[in-house]
Amino acid sequence: MDLKELKNKIKKTNLIKTTSETHKGNAFGIAMRMGTEFVAAVFVASFIGFYLDKWLDTKPILMLIFFFIGAATGILNVVRTSKMINKE
Repeated sequence: MDLKELKNKIKKTNLIKTTSETHKGNAFGIAMRMGTEFVAAVFVASFIGFYLDKWLDTKPILMLIFFFIGAATGILNVVRTSKMINKE
């Protein structure tokens, strides 16, 4: 084995290692994005429901309705992101 073959072997090994690490980091980033989008959707919708309840004096009803709307929106966002990832 000469020096050129050894260099090529090292480059291939480093490329495989870098690709594997990038894939793991990318997957973690996507998982964090989906979790954040879900929590944000639920939080924003609940916040809107809470203040509408406060303004209209209908205490828990609108907050509960908007909570479920936010949860459904969050789930839809997660499903859309998952479909987008599967297409790639």
